[in-house]
Amino acid sequence: MTKDTKKDASFLAETQQEGRASGKVKISDLDAAINSVNAIMHEDVAQNVRDTKEEELPTTKIVVYCHDCRELVPAGFGKTLRGNARTICGTCNSKKISMGREEALTRFYHLNDRKKDEPKKERKPRPVKK
Repeated sequence: MTKDTKKDASFLAETQQEGRASGKVKISDLDAAINSVNAIMHEDVAQNVRDTKEEELPTTKIVVYCHDCRELVPAGFGKTLRGNARTICGTCNSKKISMGREEALTRFYHLNDRKKDEPKKERKPRPVKK
């Protein structure tokens, strides 16, 4: 008789090979199960995150960069054709904006490299659709 080599070469458990696996895992302690599966953070770091209050976490400031004005501008609120709210440039009412962290936008658009004495172009504000 020939031996069935397919079952011997498989990496699946016997219950999975026979189709009897239920897919249910019995977990008595969720923290212990998560820690046994992977150890992404060091235990001291994980404890520090658990002990930190939400008010003490660092916050970031989200700003709007207008591609027409080419500077960081205050956010404005316009409406789409369907009446939904949309963020627009607060200065020229343009829809061509990018939102993000202030540090990231200044680095990406090279706002620190620009000359401070460079005159800004005067643009007329676009009409807002109501």
